[in-house]
Amino acid sequence: MKNKTWLLMFSVVVLVCVVAISSLTIYVDPYMHYHKPLINKFYYELDNQRSQNNGIIRHFDYDAIITGTSMTETFKTSEMDKIFGCNAIKVPFSGASFKEINDNLELALKTHPNIKYVIRSLDRYGFLADKNEMREDLGDYPKYLYDNNPFNDIEYLLNRDILYNRIYNMRSNARYQGKTGITSFDEYSNWMKYYKFGKDAVLNASIKEKEFDYSTINNEKIRGTVEQNITNLADQYPNTQFYYFLPPYSVVYWKKLKENGTLQKQIEIEEYALSLIVTHKNIHVFGWNRFDITDNLNNYKDSTHYGEWVNSWMLFQMHQDIGRLDESNYQTYLKELYNHYINFDYNSLITQTDNEDDFEVARELSKENINR
Repeated sequence: MKNKTWLLMFSVVVLVCVVAISSLTIYVDPYMHYHKPLINKFYYELDNQRSQNNGIIRHFDYDAIITGTSMTETFKTSEMDKIFGCNAIKVPFSGASFKEINDNLELALKTHPNIKYVIRSLDRYGFLADKNEMREDLGDYPKYLYDNNPFNDIEYLLNRDILYNRIYNMRSNARYQGKTGITSFDEYSNWMKYYKFGKDAVLNASIKEKEFDYSTINNEKIRGTVEQNITNLADQYPNTQFYYFLPPYSVVYWKKLKENGTLQKQIEIEEYALSLIVTHKNIHVFGWNRFDITDNLNNYKDSTHYGEWVNSWMLFQMHQDIGRLDESNYQTYLKELYNHYINFDYNSLITQTDNEDDFEVARELSKENINR
């Protein structure tokens, strides 16, 4: 009898602890899985894209969204709000596949059907991947935060790391420091302060790039990727304007393609992909042959990642419809791109001078926006 009583008491204690911890997690909700952040009570540090973006998408108030890979991390929503006259969120997914980005956009439009603007990067390697690819190689994916299964939420509700490293710190900071609020979307995932720019930084950068077998890529595969992950969603929401852009990778990216013998094939793949995209009236796809930007390594920290001033410039360009590709010019754009980088003198990169001030090129580029 005593054993049964002890077991019952133990079970009650465990149940009370489980309920108490779960209730605390739901209340503070550092990943915003259940509700909007309580910014008047706690400070929410936005620093985990795949764990927090789903909550941002579901629960924030917005009518515009910036999303994509790391090519979108240094956008500033304050600039977009001002230029486009909207209330935007930024939810980047570093290294994401087209499918992952599209799935999250689909959720955004399902929960916020009145979204006016979508700004999204179309990373060039995305056209090479399988239409259903998910980047499982980037680490454990928190699927329990994305599905509608309440039972596997236990992984969030009773998570030791979340309890001690998130909730405890949030409560402590609020109680003893009065720290409340949330990371701004201008700051969220913005890596600018951690890197140097210029020739030395780019040529010495080590980037682990995924390799693709170009011989396996055909029009059927490209069409499947484009339709499922780019154009179908735009067709479902004709009142939303989709601003898609081909990131202006640096000259070093194109150098690698030329050395690998895949430059022409990459251009051919993009040509077919663009032919499927530009016919959709509410998709505004942009590409810029601004070689004064892409050939100047002072704009880059590595072969593909540009400074935030390029993001600011792109926002202005897109709003002004500068660099938009359509049925009449996308082939010319790609031809110019190919001719420039197949004939480029790559040895000249060694003679480039690194600016002492990384923002020197930013000031020059900003003049272009001011003068228009």
